[in-house]
Amino acid sequence: MDNQPMARVPARWATRMRFLFYARPLFRAWEIICNHLARWLTDRRVLHDVRYQRQLAQLDLRRMAIQRGLGRISRSHAHVCARCGHCCKGTRERDAFLDRILQQPQTEHLGARRRTGEMVGFQRAREAQCVLHLAAAHLPGGCPELTCQGCRLPNELRPMQCLAYFCGAAVRALSQEECEQGIQLIRQLLRLQWDAVRLAARSRRWHVSGKA
Repeated sequence: MDNQPMARVPARWATRMRFLFYARPLFRAWEIICNHLARWLTDRRVLHDVRYQRQLAQLDLRRMAIQRGLGRISRSHAHVCARCGHCCKGTRERDAFLDRILQQPQTEHLGARRRTGEMVGFQRAREAQCVLHLAAAHLPGGCPELTCQGCRLPNELRPMQCLAYFCGAAVRALSQEECEQGIQLIRQLLRLQWDAVRLAARSRRWHVSGKA
């Protein structure tokens, strides 16, 4: 994808509604289903298998590219999120099972929710020295990664839900081209999550057969 600014042609109502459908009820329901399926199906005995880690790494590269694309679209509604901040309120952890297993296959946090430790995305950002807003204070009552100047994680290292969620006010700030591209990117993210479920199902056969 190029980095040229998108044309600011207002999005049609039907396109906005379609984008909202993908970004809110469909993505949220799909993510819950895929995370639970992947968690139940993954044979933890293959998490240290290099072949399995290689396939997870390929999925993670796809995820990162998709999230960078969604991040570029998000620039158009950054002012909306800055005024509201509702999605980042609450101290609960945002990373789900697939976020953790894709970014760090050997993670010890294999439950539906991580209740201790640091977000894998933050650990990777720290190792790569790409943590954002280092001098900014943490925002009380918000996500552990939220500062008074914004999220300290680059787009590609944030949980998938953080880039895929768009509210009505955010979508109204987007152009027609941005909405159309956003729909395509979220569809790609849905497909990626299903591919992760399929890989988890194959992991059970790997342990039995010893084959990738």
